[in-house]
Amino acid sequence: MKDTAPKKVLVIWYSQTGHTERIGRVIGHEWQKAGLGVEMAEYRNLGKTSLSHYDLITIGSPVYYMDVPVNLKQWLTDIPRIDGVPVAAFVTFGGSGDGQHNTACGLLDLMTDKGGIPVGMETFGNMSTFAPTWSLGNEKRILSYKDLPNDTTYSQARRFSADVLKNINSGLSIDVEEAFGMDSLMKIFPQIWFTKLMISSHMIDKETCIKCGICTDKCPVGAIDLEQDIDESRCIACLGCINNCPVNAVKMNFLGKPVYGFNEFLKRNQIKIIEPAV
Repeated sequence: MKDTAPKKVLVIWYSQTGHTERIGRVIGHEWQKAGLGVEMAEYRNLGKTSLSHYDLITIGSPVYYMDVPVNLKQWLTDIPRIDGVPVAAFVTFGGSGDGQHNTACGLLDLMTDKGGIPVGMETFGNMSTFAPTWSLGNEKRILSYKDLPNDTTYSQARRFSADVLKNINSGLSIDVEEAFGMDSLMKIFPQIWFTKLMISSHMIDKETCIKCGICTDKCPVGAIDLEQDIDESRCIACLGCINNCPVNAVKMNFLGKPVYGFNEFLKRNQIKIIEPAV
């Protein structure tokens, strides 16, 4: 381990609807309170060449079809080596969840492949943002978790930040061991391809679109061009465009039924997500 008394810390995340970013900011603010120099950022807003000069790197991601999102996986594969740097991972998942442990292990594996030393791993539950679920009439399944994340979730994040520092100060690394289950099989037969087969009429309604650019900013693979529409061959079915469009201009059918996004779901059900106190 390069340093057991970290001073310069990086907290990065991939977050499409805000759940993962909230947890990342709680962790980062806790470390700021502890007197550390903390940088926090969406991974897409961060350069890859300067990661090795941090004393601790923590990365967060949602579970993506029971795995690390393909875009984030590629980014981590492309970063330079970070030999000896302590690394931690956190994952957010919807509802009762599936694949969260192995996704967190996958994040740490990608970081340790670059020479990082694993010092912490945690998972955090929230309300699912998989738009086809409520769009097909299964709102009840999502609403069972409408109070997540909550203050208990954020307290869990604060404990995680303290545990990571404790491990580093003691020079302790953690074991990273995936559990065999359905998510392991999904890596052999990726669920994304089944999902894409069920999607049709994925397009931008040019008359409704206000050209705010949110969908292009949220697309992690550059599959959206407001003038040319959506390149289905590049789309990874992350649903960021559907979930974040402020005027419901991004259209999609799933199993032949129209899909509406997370922001609209929150409005229809009068849900306000609890923000963490920092």
